[in-house]
Amino acid sequence: MNNLKKVGLSALAGSLVAFSANAVEVTVSGKTEITYAGTTDGTNGNKFGNGNALTFSGSGDMNGMTATYTAVIGDGGQANSNTSETFASSSLMIDMGDMGTVGFDQGVGEFGVGTIDDKMPYAYEEIWTYTGASNGLRAAGGTNVLGYKNTFAGYTLSLEIDPGHTDNSAKGGSGDGGNTGASAIDSGYNYAITGSPLDGLTVGVGYGKEEKKDHSQLREQDNTFTTGFVTYAVGGLTLGYQMSEGNGGSVAAKGNIVDIYGASFAVNDNLSISVNQMDNEFDVPSGTNTTEETSGVGISYTMGSASLRLLRAETDNLAGSSTAKSVEHTEVSLLLAF
Repeated sequence: MNNLKKVGLSALAGSLVAFSANAVEVTVSGKTEITYAGTTDGTNGNKFGNGNALTFSGSGDMNGMTATYTAVIGDGGQANSNTSETFASSSLMIDMGDMGTVGFDQGVGEFGVGTIDDKMPYAYEEIWTYTGASNGLRAAGGTNVLGYKNTFAGYTLSLEIDPGHTDNSAKGGSGDGGNTGASAIDSGYNYAITGSPLDGLTVGVGYGKEEKKDHSQLREQDNTFTTGFVTYAVGGLTLGYQMSEGNGGSVAAKGNIVDIYGASFAVNDNLSISVNQMDNEFDVPSGTNTTEETSGVGISYTMGSASLRLLRAETDNLAGSSTAKSVEHTEVSLLLAF
């Protein structure tokens, strides 16, 4: 009986050794954030908020190539009706060396024009994030998409292919759009090309198209979107300009022409300040064009793993309506990274 125990333990030990040799090492990083925010002309309630996130990353060798898996688990704190942890996003990437990287993305934002939707210098968040304003791009959103990226002669190509997703804004339906059938299914592609031709200078362009497949009497046009940006950094100062354009959607939908300007300055290793402006002109097919105007100031102060940040933003003519009230948003954030 004792000999049988020894054999069993030896076999188990051998299995553990084999498992350890092929195991993927997983690293974990995380953050917790407390915010105090308020928006005019809205129901603010308790202005305090909290959010937490854990990011799990693991990689391993695959016949000379490197496979990397990333998963983010987050929650919305007690301000969210669902206070339990949720599986927020994930991606699986395969690095093939000189042949580039391919991957499957579920919301991380690894590929395509979404990686350059707003490349202006910010000390904190984009100024249009919380006021309801839009940057004009009509990208698929980077969920359940395939991607490829590689660098050629110093310039990086990032391609995203969207096999199909449900356009719930067009008509009813639920699910991820894989086989719901009754809803309009959009599919398409988009890409971004970025590079740095000179020290301190970064440039990029992007284009995308989503085909509308109409399953009812609602007639829609394909969505197309383009963007281009340039930033220049010298010392602690960074200047930026970006122009984007979006067209398509339902009949008589408004097109968008967007200009974003930005400047940030690193006062020292801890303190940064930014000033930004975004003008989103709504091109009305039969009527007068209206420009949605958003301006904002951001401040960030870093103390080791902690960051104290401030955003003040204001939007006029929201959604291209000249009669819309101005929306003002102020937010203070304390972020702890670990």
